[in-house]
Amino acid sequence: MKDASAGKQTLISHSPSHGRIPEVDVLRGFALFGVFLVNLFAFGGDASAWSAPIDQIVWTLKHLFFESKFWGLFSLLFGISCWLQWRENLSWLTAVRRFLVLFIFGVGNALLFEGDILMLYAQLGLLLLILHRLPARWLLAMALALFLVFPTAHTLYPDRGEPDYPKDPVEAGLWLEEDREEGVYAADTLVEIIAWHAEALPEVPWADYQWPDSGLMVLAMFLLGFVMARTGWLERCLEKDSGADQLAIRCWCVGLLLMAGERWLSFTQGYRAFGEAIPSMAVQLTGDLVFAVATLALVIAWFLSVLSLAHRFARLRIVKAMGAVGKMSLTMYLLQTLVMVFIFYSSGLGFAYALGPAELIPIAVVVYVLQMWLASQWFCYFQVGPMEWLWRWGSDGHRRSLRAVPPPG
Repeated sequence: MKDASAGKQTLISHSPSHGRIPEVDVLRGFALFGVFLVNLFAFGGDASAWSAPIDQIVWTLKHLFFESKFWGLFSLLFGISCWLQWRENLSWLTAVRRFLVLFIFGVGNALLFEGDILMLYAQLGLLLLILHRLPARWLLAMALALFLVFPTAHTLYPDRGEPDYPKDPVEAGLWLEEDREEGVYAADTLVEIIAWHAEALPEVPWADYQWPDSGLMVLAMFLLGFVMARTGWLERCLEKDSGADQLAIRCWCVGLLLMAGERWLSFTQGYRAFGEAIPSMAVQLTGDLVFAVATLALVIAWFLSVLSLAHRFARLRIVKAMGAVGKMSLTMYLLQTLVMVFIFYSSGLGFAYALGPAELIPIAVVVYVLQMWLASQWFCYFQVGPMEWLWRWGSDGHRRSLRAVPPPG
């Protein structure tokens, strides 16, 4: 189809123009908190050396409610956002340029933080752009197939090429002490850390297919979110008596019950979703399937619960603040990387490998509260986040107004 006004090929034709969905902005802002919380654990917080009861409780809560669930939620929202943008008769060229610019942002972020997701999102977004016209049932079938890659591959090919794990908390403590003295984030300069990260670029989306947070799982969430939005299921969830609340409760029950089973397998059989494969293939496959299905159930539970709360309490200041964070999620995600560089790297405060789970929670909360305040203040004067403004400029090829209200004269 051709856009009669612009003469360019469009992604989705004959679609009515729609504004933003505020609840999706709130969801995206909320998801950023969970992503940030889990990322903080990458600097020594996941070590089994933290054996104090409070640390064990916090780690378990993080594992049950946040780990893999919030990157899944964020990925689901990315698929929804693609639909919300593409239904506006966006041209193919603009869509491709958006992903290319996002990839450039991702490269810059990946040089500072090993856990960057922007490059992966840009690469898989281009693939979604190719696939998005397929029937919804085909996209869902592809999502299911991608979803099953992790448990199948980890069972058939258990060697992930990872180093050994410490056999007990004492050995884990020794390893943690070594990291404090010689680890790259604790001992190297910022330039050396950037050079070390550069060796892993560019990211290959399918390279980590044996892991529960692999690029293939991210693509599965993209497809699921895209179908949810394209079929109108998202809007129906916001309608009164839609049954979304009941579905959320069922998903919470199923997800937490399965995560309890995953914890039981961990304590009795030595299973770990992110650890080495155990000798029993049956237990390994069962554990991976349980963790994968639990993750999906809890992603949907979080999605429906926050969507409902955002709709019902839209006037609350905290809900508006989360929505403001969601409207400038690229800026806030990059800002979180700078915060982690400042807190953990030797060129900053140097707390790498020195903070346990219980100490990371207040950091996550304080930083996120500051982000909510900053985003709320920003939109008093501007209509789009700074990185989003650059992103649109690079995608559209022309500079738009940044100020919310043009200055006098």
